[in-house]
Amino acid sequence: MRELDDALDRLHHDVRTADVPLDAVRARVLAAAADSAAPKRRGGTWWLAPVAVAAATALIAGVVAVGSGTGQAPVAGSSNVEPASAREYLTRAADAITATDQPLEPGQYHYVAVHQWASYHVPPSPQEPETDYAYLVESRDETWIPRDITQEWVNRRDRLPGAKWLGGTVPQSEAPLPGPSGSEQGERRGACGSFFGLVPPPPGCGDPDSRHPEFYARLSRDPQVLAQWLRDRTDGARQAGGLKNLPFHFAVQLLRTGLVPADLRASLYRALALLDGVTVADVQVDLDGRVGVAIAVEDVHERRELIVDPANGDFIGERTVAGQQPHFPYLAPGTVTGYSSITTKVVDGIGETS
Repeated sequence: MRELDDALDRLHHDVRTADVPLDAVRARVLAAAADSAAPKRRGGTWWLAPVAVAAATALIAGVVAVGSGTGQAPVAGSSNVEPASAREYLTRAADAITATDQPLEPGQYHYVAVHQWASYHVPPSPQEPETDYAYLVESRDETWIPRDITQEWVNRRDRLPGAKWLGGTVPQSEAPLPGPSGSEQGERRGACGSFFGLVPPPPGCGDPDSRHPEFYARLSRDPQVLAQWLRDRTDGARQAGGLKNLPFHFAVQLLRTGLVPADLRASLYRALALLDGVTVADVQVDLDGRVGVAIAVEDVHERRELIVDPANGDFIGERTVAGQQPHFPYLAPGTVTGYSSITTKVVDGIGETS
């Protein structure tokens, strides 16, 4: 999903930094495309958000072979399902969302956890022009959001021990995995979720381009209107990059914040069913023990998936899979290049997870 991430990265590029892969920041990408087309680079490595990025449980299991000890990249399963059934699954998931969101009582927090495996690419350098390789690296990102969003939020990040060799132009024995950067580890606090000081929090957290209640409240619940809004909001980047799948990608970025209200989530599912090229890729994807259907868009390079449970409408997570012509020649078609499981709960305090 490198091209999609690069195109989204060009949106509001002046107020973001390449060293912060927070999905909270990525949710700000809502306006015209900037000029730069360069992908993000950090300390000699490219950090490829798995379907994009950045939210904590056990090792992801199921259709991917992570932790098998084979030394080979995980490969996604697939199902021979008619593409037309994508709308059916999304509509079923939308119809299943009947409950309202649990309100926060004083002292309670929204807890959003992302258990993630992301591609960590080490590109050629002037010193080692023939060296090019990538790993799949495990991490956990947890955020506690207070009832009063103008108060202090808390974010904790950890690079976990899991690492899976994806491939390269050199043997794995000659391909060290760099340690985590400063933004990948530790605890941060900030009013309105401003953890890195990139942009001062606006008065009342009223930023229209962020993951706050005011932003979601303003969005239409009409699927036709919402689908057009997704197209309009990503039009600049689509034109700059020649990419067609950005509306789908951006919708997944919104869903992965874990804060989309139930009624808007249902409308987003219905809006996604109206986008071109949306298909069913897999009907039995297991992410951290939660099984759902993979709704996808794809091109020759990569397949981008959102995982949804049509029985209850839960957004389970996301995944990216190498296409028939992967971005890196050493990747086999069907290789899983990133995936994440998103969990949201209401908890009684910072540090609480249940």
